[in-house]
Amino acid sequence: MYQTEISGHYLYHTTSKGYGTPVELFGVTEDGETPMSLLNIALASCVTMCIQSYFNLYHKISEMPLKVDATYENRAFTLNVYLENEFTPEEEAKVLKFVKSKCRVSQLLAENVEIQIKFFTSNC
Repeated sequence: MYQTEISGHYLYHTTSKGYGTPVELFGVTEDGETPMSLLNIALASCVTMCIQSYFNLYHKISEMPLKVDATYENRAFTLNVYLENEFTPEEEAKVLKFVKSKCRVSQLLAENVEIQIKFFTSNC
């Protein structure tokens, strides 16, 4: 079970109390994090952990440096994943299938919300 306590202080401002440091949320990104930016963070974090889990489970790689740049616009998330090593299209398909089956954040989103994951080689 996951729990969060939200306190609304004034228009378009809340503070969450969960499992770590409280998070302040605002109505616009110019002021700080928003509910949508946290959803973007949650999805990118979950995908990152799923990719690391895949490589640990199937290749016994316990440290997998990677970087994910995530954006959301017009009911579509785009996640650009930067890895140090290239892998084959077959391996990429396996990783995407694993992420789809394990990422609980993406599974909570409506079916008509697009999630596009692209892989790139880079120094992380």
